[in-house]
Amino acid sequence: MGEFEKLLQESLELREIRRGEVVKGKVVKVDDRNLYVDIGYKVEGILPKEDLPEAKVGDEIKAVLIRFTRGGSPLLSYRRYLEEKLTGFLKACYEKGKFITGTVVEKTEDGYIVDVSGLRTFLPAKEAAKNLKEGKKIVAKIAELSRENGGLKVVLSQKDYLKAQDEKKRTKLLSKLKVGDVVEGRVIKIDPDKGITLLVGNVLRAFLPLEELSWGRDKNPYNYTEIDERLKVKIKRIPKDGQFVFVSLKDMKENPWLKAEELIKKGQIVSGRVVEVKENGLLVEVMEGVEGYVPKEEISYDGSTYRKGDRVSAEVLDFDPKRHKLILSIKRTLPKPWEEFLKKNPVGSRVRGTVERIEGAKAIVKLEENTYGVVHRSDLAWVKPGRVEDVLQVGQNLEFAVLGLDNKFVKLGLKQLMENPWEKVVKNYKVGSKVKLTVKSVHPFGAFLQFPEGIDGLLPISEVPKGVKLQEGQELEVKIIELSPEKITLSMKEEEKKEKEEIITTGSSDKGFTLGDILKKKMKI
Repeated sequence: MGEFEKLLQESLELREIRRGEVVKGKVVKVDDRNLYVDIGYKVEGILPKEDLPEAKVGDEIKAVLIRFTRGGSPLLSYRRYLEEKLTGFLKACYEKGKFITGTVVEKTEDGYIVDVSGLRTFLPAKEAAKNLKEGKKIVAKIAELSRENGGLKVVLSQKDYLKAQDEKKRTKLLSKLKVGDVVEGRVIKIDPDKGITLLVGNVLRAFLPLEELSWGRDKNPYNYTEIDERLKVKIKRIPKDGQFVFVSLKDMKENPWLKAEELIKKGQIVSGRVVEVKENGLLVEVMEGVEGYVPKEEISYDGSTYRKGDRVSAEVLDFDPKRHKLILSIKRTLPKPWEEFLKKNPVGSRVRGTVERIEGAKAIVKLEENTYGVVHRSDLAWVKPGRVEDVLQVGQNLEFAVLGLDNKFVKLGLKQLMENPWEKVVKNYKVGSKVKLTVKSVHPFGAFLQFPEGIDGLLPISEVPKGVKLQEGQELEVKIIELSPEKITLSMKEEEKKEKEEIITTGSSDKGFTLGDILKKKMKI
């Protein structure tokens, strides 16, 4: 065989290649689906275009022979080549938990395709940062590394990297914060039973408890914010672990009790809203964060009640802003029933009432609902009785005269409805008049004698002759020695006095009696 024939035979002889072998070649043709690569074999190798979408004719590449087609064409895989080349590196990173870098090349329904040194890997959306775009370089860990359908399956996760970055940012942010600082956060959670959680700087959690929402009573967090809203708050406390901070919304405003100290004074009338109804009283909010207590007995005169939300006016009875103490009275701003009654029934009017109780020298009379009158013993009769019970009985319904006001009572009288017997006495008698009267009662200081008009006159013991013993029912002749409205003084000694006066005035007469003689006679000398 000649030399030419020998060379021709060698050129026609098939180059021996095996599956799994790495081959090197040049791209000689490109169509929509494949790259055709000259690898020194009798026919070109076929490489899926998706393995090297940017390749063009003339590029030199390396690939792994996967198998031969029925027509004898070698099927190549650039991905397999990369996998084998990167397997050791990826395995080490996976086992040691090291971060790797890659570039987002495609967004899918479930996540992203990330190019890692030419190898297409998958990053699930739930493991990725938000809003990744094509061309974005990322840092991630290998979450899964396995063989699947003869190829290498690589699944990535950015969570650990993002967490590490957030931790750095959180630590840096915490180092700059102190109690009292004002920060702005995004609301990420609202718990109606506990409070609001915010994210400050996208890395630091801040908790806003219900009691820190407001100085006022409204502790419904939904009335202050909503999810994703940005809220400015003041740092209240920073725990040692630094995982979150406690914040306050109410501290963004001045303590209302300090402001109230300037605006509210004892005796002042304030307005407010009933915020709570209790068994023993009401709570009234007079300004945001300042609530006053209205004791049950200070709510109303007539037993009227109020409901939550009612607007009221009240008088300040006691105020101590340092102790957050405010005592109010609603009824003291209302018309007083006894004053209103007196307007309708002025002094001199006749009114009916029922004796409700007797207290010592006075009786309490119910006139209207929540309006009471008082009758003193001195106003029961023109001749003052010994006891109120001698004239009135509990339960009696009588007509009374209105005399005026006595504190919270309407002052009443019975005697004012009867003719004044003193006027008769003054008219019918005069000083010096002699009258025959009956002894009504005897006392150590004298006796009371009753006039026909029903009035008693006093016969002092000093005006009773010696040796005369007084008895009840006894009829005596006396002389009026003092007469004025509401007072009569009597005497039995007027004749004796007159006799003395006559003797004294005639001391130098013919009879020869002198004052000394009279005195001697009286003294039995």
